[in-house]
Amino acid sequence: MNKIKKFYNSFYSKSTILAFLLLVIAASILFADQNFLSVPNVLNILLKAAKNGGFLAFGMTFVILCGEIDLSVGAIFALSGVVMGTTGQINPVLGIVAGLMVGVVSGALIGYMNTKMRISSWIASLAMMFAVRGMITLVAKASVEIPEGIMSFASAKFLKGFLGVKAGVSILIPIFFILVFTCMFISRHTKFGMGMYAVGGNTEAARMMGIDVDRIKIKAFICAGLIAAFSGVLLASSSGSATLSAGNVYETYAIAMCAIGGVKLSGGEGKFSGTFFGIMIYFVINTIFTYLPEVSVHWQSVIMGLLVLISVGVQSEVFQNLKKTKKND
Repeated sequence: MNKIKKFYNSFYSKSTILAFLLLVIAASILFADQNFLSVPNVLNILLKAAKNGGFLAFGMTFVILCGEIDLSVGAIFALSGVVMGTTGQINPVLGIVAGLMVGVVSGALIGYMNTKMRISSWIASLAMMFAVRGMITLVAKASVEIPEGIMSFASAKFLKGFLGVKAGVSILIPIFFILVFTCMFISRHTKFGMGMYAVGGNTEAARMMGIDVDRIKIKAFICAGLIAAFSGVLLASSSGSATLSAGNVYETYAIAMCAIGGVKLSGGEGKFSGTFFGIMIYFVINTIFTYLPEVSVHWQSVIMGLLVLISVGVQSEVFQNLKKTKKND
């Protein structure tokens, strides 16, 4: 029983889970004739999350928990695929390593600018975003074909025919869940994870406690860059080509998913499980709009904007003080 309670608590994010459940229940009732909760459709939602910026939200969570932001993850996502495709023509393993190193180096540079040069993470990551987008066009003038040896893994599928899934389950879905649990473990059971909350909650207090604030922040930026690069490598590999415009505005999607998932944008509060449900809410709404062809897709952006505003509003000091006042009364 204690193990079950502990497992539940690790996922506990009350308001986000409640919103997700209400949304799914409403969608399943409205689109019951179209089997909204069928296994193929659920897997399709998870696959869209894995392909379209869901990974990046987990990387962004590392940075936001430290009270910072990273606007370069979408550009890193694109450059990693291009670099992998280009160098992969020489050697597939070299291509994958080179693609991942794009994220590590970019994250380390942003972290260095932020901690050692005292440049705001907004400015440092914005500058990196422009630089990386420029590098993409320098590395390749058009989309890059991915070598067959690299494509074979990322495009793999299994459980063909299982529970009505004729095409099989994409390997990206289990990788998505592995990433979720890995991030949760890091945040809850490592010094680095606990350090992120301390740094984001009160930087000066963290310094006084003997925490190496600069190292924690640099590691967080490296994690964000590495996850963005990993996602770019996976998507390019599964689709067979790396496009120059890949990842456009993915950084804004990632921030929105974090906010909807209850991650406090000023830092120090939030869970990766919350980010997971924020991602799911985003892509459930995205899927609902595919069932409503007569409704303009632009309403999706309006709804997401409202959700972000509500999420940030709930986190605000005004709302928190209002809750405390009501409790005291």
